[in-house]
Amino acid sequence: MKNIFQTGMLVASIGLLVAAGAMSVAAEDSKEALIKARQDFMEAQADDVKAVAAYAKGEGSKESALAAANDLAGRGPKIAALFVAGTSATDYPGKSFAKPELWTEMDKAKAAWSALQGEEVKLVAVIKDGDQKAVGDQLGVMGKAGCGSCHTSYRIKKP
Repeated sequence: MKNIFQTGMLVASIGLLVAAGAMSVAAEDSKEALIKARQDFMEAQADDVKAVAAYAKGEGSKESALAAANDLAGRGPKIAALFVAGTSATDYPGKSFAKPELWTEMDKAKAAWSALQGEEVKLVAVIKDGDQKAVGDQLGVMGKAGCGSCHTSYRIKKP
């Protein structure tokens, strides 16, 4: 009876270790998936900025620029959810380019994201007015006050 109990405990312990290992692998996979989603999100933002910039230069349509700016403004509130602890460049070298300081200075990062959101909303309004020079000016402000402030502080350069 004692051997059966010990064998049962051993099997249960091994099962728990295997399950814990599988959960750890799943957590790693989900963090890598989150990093990829974050990068895809940022690339989509860059594409939107390119569409707005094309309009500001007289090379794109107002409709395309407005759609892109609306997409940017809709994305703004979703940024914070993409930055989960444990997904920095230190945690995933060569895969993530987020500096670990972002998580120790999360209040500053959130302030930058909030500023970006405000500038994106202004960009939508400026595009609606149709003044291409003003669109270019607002795009520059958005780049410095929003995108640039966060990327300068919290992103390492890609190789």
